[in-house]
Amino acid sequence: MAEPETELMLRIKGGDRAAFEELYALYRKPLANFLYRLCWNRTLSEDLLQEVFLRVWRAAPGYEPASKVTTYLFKIAHNLFLNEAARRREKIVADAEPESRDDPASEYHRREIREAVRKAVEALPEGERECIVLSEFHGFKYAEIAGILGIPEGTVKSRMFSAVQHLREGLKGLEPRP
Repeated sequence: MAEPETELMLRIKGGDRAAFEELYALYRKPLANFLYRLCWNRTLSEDLLQEVFLRVWRAAPGYEPASKVTTYLFKIAHNLFLNEAARRREKIVADAEPESRDDPASEYHRREIREAVRKAVEALPEGERECIVLSEFHGFKYAEIAGILGIPEGTVKSRMFSAVQHLREGLKGLEPRP
């Protein structure tokens, strides 16, 4: 028996709009977060998200369950991001979103940490950033990341190791406060 998401994709392949809406509801947030963490721009990530689902709908008649649906969806999102980045050829940076908390000093420190982490992740080379985002923010295993990015699993491991070293160095002066 196929996974529930595969069953949804097969129903979508047959033109089932309710199945498409269900798939959208399941993957809208994870894909939006993934895209946002790649480009750090809410508007752009939302535009790319809509394009992901538009492509899924358009490609559905030719869908064949060769890999997990999550891999399929995140690969489409990744490719769209790469295409957009190639078109822009400049660094994409967005303002951090402030949150309100009761303690202004601790909220300031949390924002300071969040901004430092964002900048450190943003400063990573693109391949390392993609691996870190998929692993740490979305919980994908190395084999799944390899499938999404279309690279060998050993390359994922190498990029993760290098990314962690870069992040350690970039966040060296950041100390937690009680």
